[in-house]
Amino acid sequence: MEKPERQHLVFYDGECGLCDRVVQFLLHADKKREFQFASLQGKTAQRFLNQILVENDSVVLVEDYELESRKYYVMSKAAFRISWLLGGFWKVIGVLSFFPSWLFDWLYRFVARHRKQWFSDACTLPTVSEKERFLD
Repeated sequence: MEKPERQHLVFYDGECGLCDRVVQFLLHADKKREFQFASLQGKTAQRFLNQILVENDSVVLVEDYELESRKYYVMSKAAFRISWLLGGFWKVIGVLSFFPSWLFDWLYRFVARHRKQWFSDACTLPTVSEKERFLD
């Protein structure tokens, strides 16, 4: 399959069932295959995120990660920006990415604090065709 024009990298907690569900959703919703994925505990995270402070319960989006002009989004800003980039109906939710993050980060932190109580730690293994979208 041809490589998409834009490539975005989503970092997630590789030890979180909720994060796994979000990644599984994105794999199916991302029809243009613009998103790649990497665990916050992996080597790719060490390479890309060494300049910014990231908590293990944060989702991080690196927009256009192969370009020098890449942009970083964290927590609620990342979640809403991912929705915006998915396009279609998801842009309605993605509009919230243009608001200040402090409006929504409190809710993000609340869910992050309780996610292991609400969701199992079981994670789905990627299929052969999905493996190419995951970085170490």
